[in-house]
Amino acid sequence: MTARLDPRTARVLADLDGPGVAQVADMSPAEARRHIEDFVRKWDLDPRPPIDAVEDLSIPGPEETLAARLYRPSVAGGALPMIVFFHAGGYVFGSLETHESFCRLIAEGAGCLVISVAYRRAPEHRFPAAHEDCYAATVWAAAHAGELGADPARLAVAGDSSGGTLAIGVCQLAHRRRGPRIAHQFLWYPGTAGGKETESMRTLSEGYFLNSGLMKWSMGHYLNAPSDLADPLVAPMKMADFSILPPTYLMTAGFDPRRDDNAAFVDALAAAGVPATYRVLDSTIHGFMFMLGGIDLALDAAKESAAYIRAAFA
Repeated sequence: MTARLDPRTARVLADLDGPGVAQVADMSPAEARRHIEDFVRKWDLDPRPPIDAVEDLSIPGPEETLAARLYRPSVAGGALPMIVFFHAGGYVFGSLETHESFCRLIAEGAGCLVISVAYRRAPEHRFPAAHEDCYAATVWAAAHAGELGADPARLAVAGDSSGGTLAIGVCQLAHRRRGPRIAHQFLWYPGTAGGKETESMRTLSEGYFLNSGLMKWSMGHYLNAPSDLADPLVAPMKMADFSILPPTYLMTAGFDPRRDDNAAFVDALAAAGVPATYRVLDSTIHGFMFMLGGIDLALDAAKESAAYIRAAFA
C-alpha cells in the first residue's frame, strides 16, 4: 500500500471508529442498529438524490412478508433493466433507509429500476434466512417484471459488504434451483472469503472500521455453527465452479481488510471465463457507499458505478 487515507474518509472514520467511540462489536444487535442508523443519517446526502418515483413494496418471503422499496428513474420509453439490491450490515444491521441515497443514485444514473430488499436479520434469523429471503425477492422480481415495467432479460443482483455476499449467494441458488437467469452481479466490497489469509486481512483488520472483532461479531450472530463457514453461500471462494456466475463488477477499498480477498475472487472469475471488472478506491475504507455525504470520492464512485451499470445493461 502506497496510498494515503483520504482526509474526508479519515474524518468520517474518526466519528465511526476513533478513540473513545463505542465499538459495534461491543453492542447488542439492537444497539448496533440504532448506532448505524444514526451514523448514516449524520453522513448521508442531504438532500437525497432526486429520482422520478419511490414505491414501498411487500414481497412474499419464505416465512414472512418482506418489505422492499422500488426506485424508478426518470427515463422514458420501453422496459427498463432491473437490479435487486441487498444492503450491507453484517447480516445484523443496515436497512432500506441506510442505503436510500445509494439506491437513488444507481437507479437514476444507470437508468434502471432498483428494488432494495429488507431481508430478515440476525440473530433473530440465522443462516440461511437472509440468503433465502434475497433469493425469494429475486424470483418475485423476475416473475413480476412485466407489471413493474422491467425487462426480464436484463435482471441483475447487487449488494455491498454482506449484501454483496448475499448477491453472490443468490446467483448460486439460481443456478442450483434453475431459477431466474441473472444477467449481471454488481458488488461493492463483498465478503468473498474462503481462501488463505491475505496481506490486507493481516494488516488492515484494526483501525479501519471493519475490524476483526466486528467480523467475528457479525458472523457469530448469523451463523449456526463454525461449520457454516465451509458453505460457499457464506464463503464464495469455496465455490467449486465459478463459471456459473454472471458477468461481475466489483469495487472495493484500498484500506479494506477484504481487499485482497476481493481481488482473488475476481481472479477466480476470470480464470473460469467469467467477464469481471475490478476497481479499487485506494484511499478509502470499507462501507464507503453508506457514507456518501461525508466522502466525496465515495459519491464520485457511486456515480462511476452507475455509469458502468448503464453501459453493461446497454
